[in-house]
Amino acid sequence: MSPMFGHKDDEMQADGKQARAEQWRQAAQAEVARLSALPLAELAAEVMARGFGPGSRGGDDDAITSGQANAGAGPTADGISYRFVPDRGFSSPLPAADDYQLREQAVRLVAEGLQQLEHASLVRFQLHTSMGYLDWAATRRGRAALERGEVLSLLQG
Repeated sequence: MSPMFGHKDDEMQADGKQARAEQWRQAAQAEVARLSALPLAELAAEVMARGFGPGSRGGDDDAITSGQANAGAGPTADGISYRFVPDRGFSSPLPAADDYQLREQAVRLVAEGLQQLEHASLVRFQLHTSMGYLDWAATRRGRAALERGEVLSLLQG
């Protein structure tokens, strides 16, 4: 293979990576815009479902410890945000400053939802000291509401 063809292949690979980065960015922007437009109760209900529903890190109460070491910590706002805006899944090209801002916007929106859930006594926050930040666990009330499909009505009530 001549160097000319190898160079063309490199350009095509770079273009493909750039296209993937742009697709992720557009999807992330759309999801952040969607979440931003939701009334707080609806945002919180989605956070509850994705952060504490089946298949989520917060879905198994028995696996979540109540503090101290980070083993068994519940989900964090950052962790739940990946259920809305998934990781890019690739390292090249490096994320742009706007990509980091999109991730931060998603985390802030999830944190707002968690605050609403906490005020309704559906989740409780806790501190796992070795992590140095808050994580969350569903309360008995929150788990029951989730199982009965009543989270949104409790938040709106």
